Amino acid sequence: MDRKLVEVGRVYRLSGLQLVRRIFMPATLPAYFVGLRSGLGLGWMFVVAAEIMGANKGLGFLLVDGQMTGRPQTILASILLFAVLGQLTDALLSLLSRRLLRWQDTHRVSH
Repeated sequence: MDRKLVEVGRVYRLSGLQLVRRIFMPATLPAYFVGLRSGLGLGWMFVVAAEIMGANKGLGFLLVDGQMTGRPQTILASILLFAVLGQLTDALLSLLSRRLLRWQDTHRVSH
């Protein structure tokens, strides 16, 4: 974070709580959302790995069960469900970040 922003806050005699609310949070919130989205992707990967390794229920179990019993439709369905759930949670986090970071100057590409 730029120290000049904190100095400006001190010039305006902002209290500690006001500094956090008006300067620190807006300056650090974009980085928090980048970290959350990255962590969400890793979290889904670890969920899949954990369920494949030793779960007796869940999508990872269905994936392994479909492989063991020779049911490709079960394998494809579980992979698609993982993909849909991952995309859905990422989209929700992206929507939340867009709403909370509405003030941020960004380049939007129109489709």
